[in-house]
Amino acid sequence: MKTFITARIDALEVDRLKAHGFAVELGGFGATGVKLEQTQLLNKFADIDVAIIEFENITEDILRAAKKLKIVACLRNEPAASIDIEAASRLNIPVLFTPGRNAVAVAEHTIGLMLSIARSIATTHHLLRYTDELTEVSYSDKAGDRKGVTSEWSMDPGAPFQRFQGEELMGKTVGLVGAGFIGQEIARRASALGMRLIAFDPYANKNQLSDLNIDLVDLDKLAQESDFVVMAAKVTPESTGVFSAKAFSQMKKSAYFINTARAALVDYEALYRVLSENKIAGAALYVYPVEPLPSDSPLRKLSNVVLTPHLAGATTGVVKHHSKMVVDDLLLIKAGKIPNRVANPKIMDEFMKKGGLN
Repeated sequence: MKTFITARIDALEVDRLKAHGFAVELGGFGATGVKLEQTQLLNKFADIDVAIIEFENITEDILRAAKKLKIVACLRNEPAASIDIEAASRLNIPVLFTPGRNAVAVAEHTIGLMLSIARSIATTHHLLRYTDELTEVSYSDKAGDRKGVTSEWSMDPGAPFQRFQGEELMGKTVGLVGAGFIGQEIARRASALGMRLIAFDPYANKNQLSDLNIDLVDLDKLAQESDFVVMAAKVTPESTGVFSAKAFSQMKKSAYFINTARAALVDYEALYRVLSENKIAGAALYVYPVEPLPSDSPLRKLSNVVLTPHLAGATTGVVKHHSKMVVDDLLLIKAGKIPNRVANPKIMDEFMKKGGLN
């Protein structure tokens, strides 16, 4: 069974495929770091049975030209970002995907951002590493006999100990906007830090969230009570712009805003206003309305933000997770069973009646 893989994939999972009769060829982004162009994909898809992709764009034209293609897998949370799922359904081609593949990675990054903004970790690192502001300075309590005391930097009012006094996470309230795979992983870690958990998610499983000690609330209550508002929702027509100027106006002055989901969920102009006017304590962001972040972005001029590139899901663990997920599902199909993660499940019965991957 000819299988073409352009996704980043773990070598051990490739071996599992080969052991079950899949003839594997690697190429594209996963092999070279460069996505294949449409003409290249048309040529490659012409004679394959299975495609496993990640970032290549699989259009209806490619799917229609792939006369032997039985199944395509997209190793992403949102397969529609890479595959025309409606076209695949019309052609009776199942689309496998890997929801939650990066949930742990994003959750850990989120906790890191929360700590960084609440404890001025990024700010003080920058000042100490790249400027002389904290080194080319003298303190009144570090002279004479006390000059050699190393148990404290300085207790002067302008010294780091007082200037950057932060907030502990324990006892604070995390408000999750979205409580799916990623939101729940964030909740597990925040709970371990002794934080209270609330969430706004109209589609959440209440019993599942109850097991994680997450209380469902409306968005107004979440904005008003949270010490850390954390965006963890998918972008849908209903969720686009969900955290609006109104929501920002309801936040505590001492609260922080964290976005490790998508920029489209948030009114970034309103976010900039509340940050620049010090109406909230700060923000930590890794997604932006324009990416890469433009050099003239006003966010770069604020001292109460932590900014990282869009890399919360960039871990080697993500590759291992999504590789195992997709191979597990392909082997289930090979064994005549229904896979666990299908983006167009309505076509599976007909697909299996026609022999599946056999």
